[in-house]
Amino acid sequence: MAQRLVPFALLLVALTPACQDYVYEELRGTVIREVRTFEDVDVAAEADILFVIDNSGSMAGEQRQLAESFKILTDGLEKKFGDKYHIAIVTTGMESDYCPTGENGRFQDRICRNVGTDTLPEYVCETPEPGVDCRVVDSSNRSVCLYNSGEQKGTLFVGVTGCGFERGFAPLHDALVKLRDSYNKDFLRKDATLVVVVISDEDDCGGVGDVYEFSNDGGNVCYFAAKGVGPEGETFYVDQGGRQWPYELTSVQHYYDFLIDDVKGGNNGKVKFAAIVGVKDINDPSTTTIEYQQYQVGDRYRWEVVDACTTPNCTGEHCSAKPGTRYIEMAKKFGKNGFLDTICQDDFSHTLEELVKFIPCTRAFKLKEPPLDPALAAILIDGEEVPPYTCSIEGRLEVCEGEGSACPQGSECVQTWVYCDPDDPDPHPECLCDANDDRPYPECAPLNFTGATGGIIVFADHYDPCKLIDEGVIHIEFIYVIP
Repeated sequence: MAQRLVPFALLLVALTPACQDYVYEELRGTVIREVRTFEDVDVAAEADILFVIDNSGSMAGEQRQLAESFKILTDGLEKKFGDKYHIAIVTTGMESDYCPTGENGRFQDRICRNVGTDTLPEYVCETPEPGVDCRVVDSSNRSVCLYNSGEQKGTLFVGVTGCGFERGFAPLHDALVKLRDSYNKDFLRKDATLVVVVISDEDDCGGVGDVYEFSNDGGNVCYFAAKGVGPEGETFYVDQGGRQWPYELTSVQHYYDFLIDDVKGGNNGKVKFAAIVGVKDINDPSTTTIEYQQYQVGDRYRWEVVDACTTPNCTGEHCSAKPGTRYIEMAKKFGKNGFLDTICQDDFSHTLEELVKFIPCTRAFKLKEPPLDPALAAILIDGEEVPPYTCSIEGRLEVCEGEGSACPQGSECVQTWVYCDPDDPDPHPECLCDANDDRPYPECAPLNFTGATGGIIVFADHYDPCKLIDEGVIHIEFIYVIP
């Protein structure tokens, strides 16, 4: 978002698309700022969605909640994509000397159920029926593979026998490159948008060999390395052989570059990243940091990592999540193609509803700062100014003068876009429901203002930017002024 100071100007009152000159009304002693927000919106016609699910000992409850809500996601995907979506699942387990059972990015094809409890889980697994392949899931096999609600089993139950050194990024290389043409074949498509969704109650521990897994600190060493410094200010660990292991992990930038360059040939509009992890404040993810505290065991003191969040209504042993700082960093790198939510929730329904909107395209756009006067702002799509009022006709653009003015039979003159203020006591009807929810108010999901500190721009359904093209990138520019 670019900003520049505009002295003695009150409001933006005119825009000429050809030369983009601006006319301001002068007001003595007034200083305002012009804000330009740019959005390159990727319209996905196909989606390859890779879930990275933590299979360590504390994840039984989260796997159950995910499975019970997952139909929301698949129903939404079929509405958006029809049969043009793929889903695959890998775990956070990577094989090492300490973790010999790591699955190294192999797609899940076992159908499992938990015959125990969230606190004391016991998983029983089986192979799919003959002729059923669950490695790559689409509309034809989703109910058989992902989750059978009647029998409470599916590939979403990845178990809890994974290693305590959770790695959410490292399996991506093996899954998407090493095994691409063998065990994991038929998942990636050249023109499909790749969406990576990580679900974990721990942070990423980098690549195998980044940390000394046999240290007395156990999995905490991952956090020392993620932060770059241990609880007593140390920057390395010395193993029994005298070797120094610096507190440093393979950078998040390395994995970002891998996804963009190696998997999608440099097309950053073809990759999206979502993290459902430990977040302290979802409205301000920057507050999620790695902090340490001491606790006493007998006559000794040990260090532990402070939890980022606690799951509401949870009474079991595993009710909290550690800070997912590296996943948060990755989501931030992806910008508008990044998605973040907390894993500390007792129902994933809302998160999966948000993923349905995030994966294909959206007609609601979040602003970081509120406009001084929304009525005098301007929006350009692919360099062309969006008229403030248009007739509600699908398939063609017909400009009108304002509410009540003439339009062809069967349509009416409506606002082409609406500004939604989170503090407005009497919001516009378009601001009452989520832009991608077709249900009427009040049955619809409410508009989600999370991260939209400046409000939200919602386009009318007949002028949905996602419908302007079948596939590709739409360039949207918001121009407004702030105090």
